[in-house]
Amino acid sequence: MVANRWFIDSETGDLADVLLCAPDYYSWIPSNDIAIQSMANGITIDRAALKAQFGELVGALEGAGASCHYLTPKENMPYEVYTRDSSQTTPFGTVVTHLSRSERRPEEGQVRAFYNPDEIWKTCTRGNIEGGDIHFIRPGLLAVGVSGGRTDEAGAAEFISWFEEAGWTCRMIRFPEHFLHLDVIFTMVADDLAIAAVDVLSDEDLEWFRQQGIRLLPVSYKEAMRDMGCNVLALGRGRIISPRHSARINQMLRAEGLTVLDPELDQFSQGGGSVHCMTMPLRRKPLHSA
Repeated sequence: MVANRWFIDSETGDLADVLLCAPDYYSWIPSNDIAIQSMANGITIDRAALKAQFGELVGALEGAGASCHYLTPKENMPYEVYTRDSSQTTPFGTVVTHLSRSERRPEEGQVRAFYNPDEIWKTCTRGNIEGGDIHFIRPGLLAVGVSGGRTDEAGAAEFISWFEEAGWTCRMIRFPEHFLHLDVIFTMVADDLAIAAVDVLSDEDLEWFRQQGIRLLPVSYKEAMRDMGCNVLALGRGRIISPRHSARINQMLRAEGLTVLDPELDQFSQGGGSVHCMTMPLRRKPLHSA
């Protein structure tokens, strides 16, 4: 294996390789408000549907030309399927993050087993930071969500410092902890275009995004929390994977001229994650700034 084979510098460059984990041991646990609500409503996982939906996602990714790579599923790691959180591909190599929940911390071992040692650029050691809060908007521009829960100030500051040293413009985006990660309320869908729960983000953050030339398509609180509606994956070249149940959002994206691939993923969204959470891009085509 060759060092630095993995590279991303944006959320929207053409996706070539992606990291997944099969949901063999996936289960809902009361570790986030979405899963807690699903369980309180008496909803249970349909494991046949779960397997079929994961297969739909893999089919959409492979059909779009992405090569799928996999962590090994392990018992007692119920949320290992959400590969977004345990590592972060960067332009400089892979970063191993620091997961906040004790039941998820063993996932670090699985991540280290996947990567070649010389592919790991940094390991987060201060506070907590998870990949769902890290957004490489475009080369030189980074946003990191800070809820004080999954990602706290110390974890975000350490991660941001590495990119500020490289000359990047970085910003912490603060929001209430029950939203879990930034990708529950904000995700890039194309160059300079994002979907966002605009009533959740602060006016200052909304203005900052506008100053960066990013147009925001509005998603409601209910769509964000009930449906994980912002939690989509850009494939590059105007293509998006977005869950089938996000009907209004998918219509809105198509109206922008985007191609929407829409696998059913409700078995995952009801546990507090969706396609963005379930995918860690390993390699994207570099995105060149204008």
